Amino acid sequence: MSDSRASRLGLALGGGGALGWAHIGVLEILQENGIEADVVAGTSIGGLVGACYVSGNMQKLEDITRSITWFDILKTADVKLWTSGLLGGDRVTELLSTHLGDLTFDDIAKPFGVVAADLANDKEILIRSGPLVEALRATISLPGIFEPVVRDDAVLIDGGVKNPVPVSACRLMGADRVIAVNVAGDYEGIARATGVVPGAAFEAGTFEVVMAAFAMVLNELTRARLAEHPADFLITPQIGHIQPHAFNQAGALIELGREAALDSLPSLKSLLVQ
Repeated sequence: MSDSRASRLGLALGGGGALGWAHIGVLEILQENGIEADVVAGTSIGGLVGACYVSGNMQKLEDITRSITWFDILKTADVKLWTSGLLGGDRVTELLSTHLGDLTFDDIAKPFGVVAADLANDKEILIRSGPLVEALRATISLPGIFEPVVRDDAVLIDGGVKNPVPVSACRLMGADRVIAVNVAGDYEGIARATGVVPGAAFEAGTFEVVMAAFAMVLNELTRARLAEHPADFLITPQIGHIQPHAFNQAGALIELGREAALDSLPSLKSLLVQ
């Protein structure tokens, strides 16, 4: 897709923890078929993948994610007790800086933004200026896990609290059509994987019930936001059977993202040529 066409194509990448690695597979299929976004917005892990997409670091990201082990995950955990988050986030920031360096939003050739939630003022924040790493650190700050990021008069946490799949952010930045990717939308798969099924088969424990309930709340918020700001095309990879903390399963998630995009390709191409 060239910039000469009348409409601008937006790409909204949703949050979902490790499930966000599926975005990589989706983006691969789009690029292989000549579908390039003019405007990109991401929430949480979607912001991270989006930043690598717009900065030309997708291959590096895939190489890193495919090699992640549980030991690597543990190395990023700087535990801080009795603070505003279980993890401080300094090691994650260092890791992001290693690969993204001092890149700022001004270094990006196309409109790009990441969504965070302002805990102090109860509002959504679309970050489009300053260092990329600082913005990503804010958008991935899952409440209770990472300490919030204090910026100016805002206390920033994971953008999924306000806008899980940021279609509205793409529209705000000038997109006419938006492809949205909801990596946390396979609730049926989540319910089956956690054992939250009716009848004699019900064997879910406390953790599984909490996980399913959280997914249900997120699903409802996502539906409400997408009803208010609908995407022109929605891709929902069937990955609910994989845990959102399984960052070491990038290979499977990337392949399932590719499958979802391939299944959607005929309809998507039809939409884009209209």
